[in-house]
Amino acid sequence: MHRIFRKALDVAGGDTYSIIAVIIDIRDFSAFSQKQDSYDIAMFLRRVYMNIIDSYFDFASFYKSTGDGLLLTIPFSATELGEMAKKTIASCMACHCEFGNICSGDPMIHFPVPDKIGIGVAKGSACCLISGRKIIDYSGRLLNLTSRLTDLAKPSGIVIDQSLGIDLLDENTRNNLEEQDVYLDTIHEDEPIKVYFTKEFTTIPERNKRPIAAKRWRYQNYVKSFSDIAKIPLWFQYPLESNPISDKSIEIIIRHQSTKGELEQKYGHALVFEDFKYQLVAGKPVVFLNFQKLRQILQRHQVKESMDVFIEIAYVER
Repeated sequence: MHRIFRKALDVAGGDTYSIIAVIIDIRDFSAFSQKQDSYDIAMFLRRVYMNIIDSYFDFASFYKSTGDGLLLTIPFSATELGEMAKKTIASCMACHCEFGNICSGDPMIHFPVPDKIGIGVAKGSACCLISGRKIIDYSGRLLNLTSRLTDLAKPSGIVIDQSLGIDLLDENTRNNLEEQDVYLDTIHEDEPIKVYFTKEFTTIPERNKRPIAAKRWRYQNYVKSFSDIAKIPLWFQYPLESNPISDKSIEIIIRHQSTKGELEQKYGHALVFEDFKYQLVAGKPVVFLNFQKLRQILQRHQVKESMDVFIEIAYVER
C-alpha cells in the first residue's frame, strides 16, 4: 500500500470539493488495546471498518483509518445537499445505536470489545489530493473541525456542526438533538460556533462552553470500581501533573455505568462533582476528592459495587 501511495504522488494534483466529513472514533480503544493481543486488535478493527463502510456508509466516496477510528467523506452538489445530509445523519444515528452489536456473531471476534463510538460531522470545502481518478487524501480546516467535534462526542454520541443545516433534517432527528455554543482548541478559541449533539448520549464539557484562548487545559483520567470507592472512608488524593492557575480552574467530572438496563451505554451518566479541595503537599499540587460524598451520590444513583466509575480531573495549567 505504501508503494502504491508513493507512486501515485508522482502525478498527483490538488483540487477543492464540497463534502460532508464524518469522523468516527472508537471509545475506550486505548484501554482495549493495552489488554488484547495485537492480532485480535487487528481483526477487530478490520471487521469494524468493513461493517461501517458496507452497512452504513456505502455511499461515501472516500474513507481512511485514523488509527482507532475512520474518516469518511460524502460529496454533494447544491441539489443533492438536503438528501445527502439526511442520509448521512441517519447513517450516523444507526451506526451509533447499533455499534455495540456490530461484531455480534462474528467467529473471529470472541473476546470483549469496545461498544461505543463518538461521531463528528461537518460540511464545507476541503482540499483533495488526486492522482489520476483516485483520491489519495483530504485535508484542510474542515477536517480539523470535524476531528474537534468528534472529541466532544463523549462518552459517546454525535456532534454536528451548524454548517450542515439543522433544517435539512427530519423532525424526529431534530428532536433527538440539543443546541450548544462551543469553543474549540486551535480553531474556535475566542468566538464560539453552534453545534447540535445527541442529548441522550453526549455531555459537552464545561470547558468548551467558554473561551479557551491562551489557556492550556490538562486532563487526568482514572477509573475505580464502586467497591474500591466504598472502602475509602473519606478523602482520596490525586497528585496533579502540573500546577493549575487556581483552584477555580479545576473541574471534576464523574461518569458511571448506566443502571437502567443492559443495553444502556457504559458511563452513561455524567455529573460535575464539586466536593473536592486543592492544596500543595510537599510543594506538589494535589486534589483531594471527598469519596464519602461521592459514595453517597453513587448510591443514590443505584450504582452497583461491580460497576466502574470514571473520574476526569481537568484544570487550566499555570
